[in-house]
Amino acid sequence: LRLCGYPPFYDENDAKLFEQILQAEYEFDSPYWDDISDSAKDFIQHLMEKDPGKRFTCEQALQHPW
Repeated sequence: LRLCGYPPFYDENDAKLFEQILQAEYEFDSPYWDDISDSAKDFIQHLMEKDPGKRFTCEQALQHPW
């Protein structure tokens, strides 16, 4: 997802980047994400939930207000 031109995962080292992705360790860094709505960030957080049981289903994603 690229809403601000800056992905929520970033590292110059590919191994560290992949570990961040696997661990769902991400940040909405300022100032890049400052203008992105809280609703959009909430949607992204639910889609990138590490625990599959808590992650949005397709139906839940379609019902999100964003």
